[in-house]
Amino acid sequence: MMIKKIIYTSILILLMSSCSEGYIPIDEATTIPTGPITYETHISPVISSRCISCHGGSDPQGGLLLENYNQVRNSAENGTLIQRINDPADPMPTTGLMPASTRALFDEWVNNGYLEN
Repeated sequence: MMIKKIIYTSILILLMSSCSEGYIPIDEATTIPTGPITYETHISPVISSRCISCHGGSDPQGGLLLENYNQVRNSAENGTLIQRINDPADPMPTTGLMPASTRALFDEWVNNGYLEN
């Protein structure tokens, strides 16, 4: 458990230490939760609040649907979802980078094997 906290903290520090314009300032970052990162608990709420308005419905932007676990996992595993949420030059969402701690959730979700729930 302590090792996970150290890893989370290290990831957060690493992400924030490479900050450039467009990144969320360190004082606005939230704490990364302990325990396994799952789609249902951690990723789906972010997708619902930040992505689905453009990537849902009958005419998703860029043809990218992110309405369910399989679509999000496929985009993370085979597409550019992770790259785009971490790209300050071409971020997703297009309004700017999400907080480093939110982006770290996605990285941890991928590293832990895309747990669904």
